[in-house]
Amino acid sequence: MKHPFSRFTSTNLVMTFHSVPSDAFFRRALETIGRWYRFVEAGEVREFFHGGRRFNNGCLVTFDDGERSFADQALPVLEAMDVPAVLFVSPGVLGSGRNYWFQDLRTLRAEVGDDVIRQAAAVQLGVPAEKVAGYGVPALMKSLQLEEIRHLLDDLAAQHGIRFNKRWNLTLDEIAALDHHSLVTIGAHSMHHPILANETDGVAEQEIAGSVAALHALLGRSVDLFAYPNGARGLDFGVREQQMLREWGVRLAFATDTGFFDGNTDPLAIPRAALSGDESVREIQARLAAVPVWDRLRTGRERKEREARSSTFSAKSNH
Repeated sequence: MKHPFSRFTSTNLVMTFHSVPSDAFFRRALETIGRWYRFVEAGEVREFFHGGRRFNNGCLVTFDDGERSFADQALPVLEAMDVPAVLFVSPGVLGSGRNYWFQDLRTLRAEVGDDVIRQAAAVQLGVPAEKVAGYGVPALMKSLQLEEIRHLLDDLAAQHGIRFNKRWNLTLDEIAALDHHSLVTIGAHSMHHPILANETDGVAEQEIAGSVAALHALLGRSVDLFAYPNGARGLDFGVREQQMLREWGVRLAFATDTGFFDGNTDPLAIPRAALSGDESVREIQARLAAVPVWDRLRTGRERKEREARSSTFSAKSNH
């Protein structure tokens, strides 16, 4: 069986996961996707864009960040089902032994609540607290440069006696070992997962170039796959970031805007569809069917908040 739209249009798809809550969920997801799709590896997608080897109804499975659940929950299922995957990681984060900023944000939200974080974000942005009252915390954090985010989180943790003790992610040694696995390909995800569009030219270059170079050194091979942090085109990356990727030899870069890919897709802005980790078989099928219109049906709120925010107050960047 193929995707019901495959008779009429390209239905090639890239699926992305972050945390995998259980092997049962992940198996359910792959089995459901596999009813409509042939799973492909990164090399086939590279050849699709750069070698002229077209196909339809192919699905590439990807993971962002390098959370430990990839090895503990996802990899055994990938092995059992013989499904290849790309794992995008930020070597600066994994090499530091610290968490990604958004992982520590989860801890803070659970401990101090969103109102406290909003107030701190207002101070960081230099605006009255009432001006940010209607915004979600994730959208506010994504208004800041990485240094500001990290400073805000660490200050709040110190003020409230909170320790970021939980370690969510794999180590660089584990990443190097995974790169030798026949089903796993490692790609870059910046050094520290900033919102690249918020950063200065210099920082954005360091984040992109540093991640490609660090993984090259770690893995002993060139790295030409990249996933944009957060990944919304026009909000999180743009022409500047794409040019930097070209200069550093990246041939395929993946966004988080939802859609199918075809021969007209920009290879440095390939769309992806996401699953959150709690969907039923019916919900997964519905999402696969709704890929062409999914962005209009879902994320709406955060994207609208961020777009509204950018017209009201912005990160202190120097592009």
